[in-house]
Formats: sequence, C-alpha cells, structure tokens
Amino acid sequence: MLRCLGPRLLRRNVATMSARKPAKPLLVVLGSTGTGKSDLAVELAMRFNGEVINADAMQLYRGLPIITNKITPQEQHGVPHHLLGHIGLDEAPWDVEDFRREATRVMGEIRGRGNLPILVGGTQYYVDPLLFTDIILDQVQQAGPDTSFPILEEPTEVLLEELRKCDPVMAERWHPNDRRKIQRSLEIFLHTGKPASQLYDEQRERRAAAAQETGGDAQPWEKLLFWVDADKEVLRERLDGRVDKMLDAGLLAEVRELYDFKLDQAASGTELDMTKGIWQSIGYKQFEPYLAALDGGEDVPADDLAALKARAVEDMKTATRRYANYQTRWIRLKQIRRLREEGPEALRSLYLVDSTDAAQFHERVVGPAADVTARFLAGEPCPDPTTLSERACEVLTVAAEPPPPETPARHTCDLCQTVLVTEQAWQRHVKGTAHRRALKKKKKLALVPLERTRGDDSGGATPPSSPDIGSLF
Repeated sequence: MLRCLGPRLLRRNVATMSARKPAKPLLVVLGSTGTGKSDLAVELAMRFNGEVINADAMQLYRGLPIITNKITPQEQHGVPHHLLGHIGLDEAPWDVEDFRREATRVMGEIRGRGNLPILVGGTQYYVDPLLFTDIILDQVQQAGPDTSFPILEEPTEVLLEELRKCDPVMAERWHPNDRRKIQRSLEIFLHTGKPASQLYDEQRERRAAAAQETGGDAQPWEKLLFWVDADKEVLRERLDGRVDKMLDAGLLAEVRELYDFKLDQAASGTELDMTKGIWQSIGYKQFEPYLAALDGGEDVPADDLAALKARAVEDMKTATRRYANYQTRWIRLKQIRRLREEGPEALRSLYLVDSTDAAQFHERVVGPAADVTARFLAGEPCPDPTTLSERACEVLTVAAEPPPPETPARHTCDLCQTVLVTEQAWQRHVKGTAHRRALKKKKKLALVPLERTRGDDSGGATPPSSPDIGSLF
C-alpha cells in the first residue's frame, strides 16, 4: 500500500466498487498539452479495437499539422481518427453544441462497428458535455446557433448595465472591466430567458434531488477516464523543447500561411474574427508581428528582426506553459468537482497515470491504463485509482474529498480585473502566480518613468502614473 493512502479510504472504495460490464463504454483521455494523451489513446485503441475521436478545437482544422500539434499518420499506427482536420480555415469554429452533436454521431457509428470510442483532446469544454448531462454551458445553445444579439457587441459598460437589469446577482459577481464574463452572463439570459444565477441555482437543486432519489447513481456510469499527468518542472522543459522542434519542423511556414490568408481575406473585404478559432492557436499571435516586420522590407534593421523573432519564441513558450497550467486547473477544479457531484462511481472512474519519465511511458502509463481498461470492459472490479502510483495517490486522495465550505466575502482586484466572492478565493488569488506576476510588472512599469526623470535636466518632473496593465489572461 502506498504511504499516502489511508487504509480506511481504500476499504471504502473497494467495498463500493461495482462489477458491471458496460453496455456503451467510453474511454476519455485527459491531460495538459505535452503529456502524451494522443500516444496513450493510440496504444489503448490498438489493444481494444478502439477508434479515436479528436476533442481539440485547433486540430479540427484541416492542414497546419505543426501549429495545431496534430498526431502524424505514422503515429496513428493505422488507428482510425475522427474529427481530425475536419473543417476549413474559412469555416466558423465549432461551438459546444456542434461538437457534441458530431462526436455523439461518431460514437454511435464506432459502437455500431463493435469498436470502442476513445475521446482524447485538451479542449475540456468540448469534453464535459459528453461526460455530464447537466452543464450550464450547453444552455446557451437552446435558442439555436443562428440566433444573434447585437447588444453583445456594445461596450463593456453597456453590457454591465444590461446585466444589472436582468441578473443583478451575476453583475455583482464580476469585475466591471471583465468583459468576457459579463458578456457570457448576459448571453445566457438572452438565449434562455432566465438569469444565469437562477439557472445555476436550479442546476444545484436538480442534482441534489436526483442524488436523494437515486442515491447518486441515476444512470449507470459507463465511462473510464485517464488523466495523463507529469511533474510541472519536467513538463515545462518538455514544452519549451517542443516549441524549438516545431520551429525546426516548419512552424513559420504555417504561420505565414495563416498570415497570407488573413491578408487575402482583408483584401477581399472579409473581416475575420481574430478572437476565435484557429486565430487563437498558440504560435500565430506571437509570430504575426515578426512576419509583419519582415514584409516591411529593408526599413527594418536586421537586429530588430532578430529581436522580434526571439521575443516571439519566448512568448510562444510562455503561452504554451500557461495553457498547460490552465488545462490542469480545469481538471482539478472543474472536472473533478463535476465527477464528485455525479456520484462515487464517477469519481472512482478517474485514473491518473504519471508520464513524468518519458523513458518509462509504457511501464508507467500504457501498462497500468491497459490493465484498468481490460477490467473495465470485462465488468471486473477495477483497482482503486489511488493505488496506481505515488503521484496518483497524492493527487487523487485530496481530490476525492469535498472542499471545505468557504466564507462569503466580496473582494475586487483592480490589477487583475477580477472579483472574488469568498475570503478563501481571495487569499488564493493574492498568493497566486498570476497576481504576483501582475504586481511585479506594475511595479516595474512604475519605475521606468522615474528612472528617466532622474537623468533629466528639467529638475525632476513628476513621473506619470503607471498604466493599467489590465488582465493578463
């Protein structure tokens, strides 16, 4: 028994673990970018007659294999992959309902062939509606994908005033400059006719009622989840190295392809929404200034071009690491919470496999996952998830326990443009990396004009106030 695993926890999980052969099994491979999700999905597919369904928003687009990190045909080893390279650059990005509808159709076809569907990808808001039946995120689509509301394009202060009228609870929750969250809450009301705060309350009531009536298992839980995880520092080095390999493999050619497509669309009078779809891929935003400078001709000094390129490389590495952190936080804070709310069987279906040591990938990731999958498909009792490794024990033992209740208290962080509604959330925020980074940057910016005025003969003019750096995310 692993040291961090209490015997009482193990006995409780084993005693309640059911043995039932799933009628409609679904395997889901989760994890941050760079951990080896696609490799594990392929390995499991080859062993259990599986077919892979892509759940990565960027990999839905055709072409651009480097910037979207698509699995190569060689790496697929003949395993059928679905929804990979599925839409063109000129097509609108899929919303949640688009993906759920198509993925559900593909899962039905795979099962119709007698094969096992394996969902893999890092776009968790695509994955969650296929796991959970009651998510507020889906409610926005009830009015239909063609419904539009011009008011959502108004300035943020207008959106906030409208939100105060229809949903003062949510309006009070968000920072006045947090356009995305304000717009989201207003959008939910416009689509559903109900305040988002009311929908959240109704959702909690439905879940509580269902748990009371059925003991927490309204329907059989026939999903098996693998969370491919790795040590943060090891993953950081791995991701930095991957960016370098992407550059060597031709990343800039794909960025150029996107950049030229954007220019062609602009020349034809077509305005692209740069806040959605492929334009949010990590790599494009970072290298666009470099390409624009290249196209500027001889007016741009070679040293400036080199500096722009170096900055783009570092910015891409930083953005990749932040995205990996975001994906991990989603699993820890949202998906595990939803599994806990779904019931004990759902929470016990999540297995963490440790890919920290790439040389031991088959022994520490593929082997344990294949053993659990074989038992799951045969309807045999599966091992307790906390017994797979020391890392699994440490992470999942904590995750299995519901968080302690938090003290309501509203705090506003103008620096990060966010509002925290509990004292504990505020303490986590001010101690967090993002807030400390923003604070450090603000102090640094505040010193720049001061240093300049010290060397000025004008007699020490009062330096201007530091700019509002806004939200970092």
